[in-house]
Amino acid sequence: MLTLWLMPDKETYLKIGQLIAELSTVHNTPRFEPHVTLISGITDDIETALLKTQKLADKNRPLKASLTGVEYLEYFYRCLFFSTDDSDEIYRLREEAESIFEHSTVNPFIPHISFLYGSLPVFKKEAIVAELGDRFLGGFSLQKMRLVRTELGPENWEVLGEFELRG
Repeated sequence: MLTLWLMPDKETYLKIGQLIAELSTVHNTPRFEPHVTLISGITDDIETALLKTQKLADKNRPLKASLTGVEYLEYFYRCLFFSTDDSDEIYRLREEAESIFEHSTVNPFIPHISFLYGSLPVFKKEAIVAELGDRFLGGFSLQKMRLVRTELGPENWEVLGEFELRG
C-alpha cells in the first residue's frame, strides 16, 4: 500500500520526533516519523504514483497549520496524536490528491500528527496528555510531501520519494 504524507518543518519534525522516540522507548511501541497522512491506500504502481506526487507538489505551496490539542483514540495508529486546525488549505489539498490519485475513502479526513502508536490503557494516555500540557501546541508549516510504502508495520515503511511543495 502507498500513502501520501505531508511533512512538518524541520523544527517541528525534530521536536515531535524526539517525543516519539522517548515515548516509544518507555512504552515499547513502534517508532515512526512525524507526518500528516494526506491519503492512504494508493493503488497506482510506484512510478505512476511518484509522477502524480511530483505533479501535486509542484502545484501547491507550503501550508501553514497549528497543533491545537492532544487527543487519543482506541486505534493503534491514533493511540495519541496532536489535532491540527481545520484549515481550508489542507482540505483543498486532500481533495486535489484524491482527484489526481482517483482515490476516495469512506473514513472522514481528520488532519493530525500521531506521536504514539500502540494500545495503551486510557489512564496511561490521560497521564501522557496531562504531562504534555500545551507545550507542543502552536503554529508550524508543512513544506514537503512524501510517497511512502506503508506495508506491514512502521519498521518496514519505506520512503519512495520526497518532494518540496513549490506552487
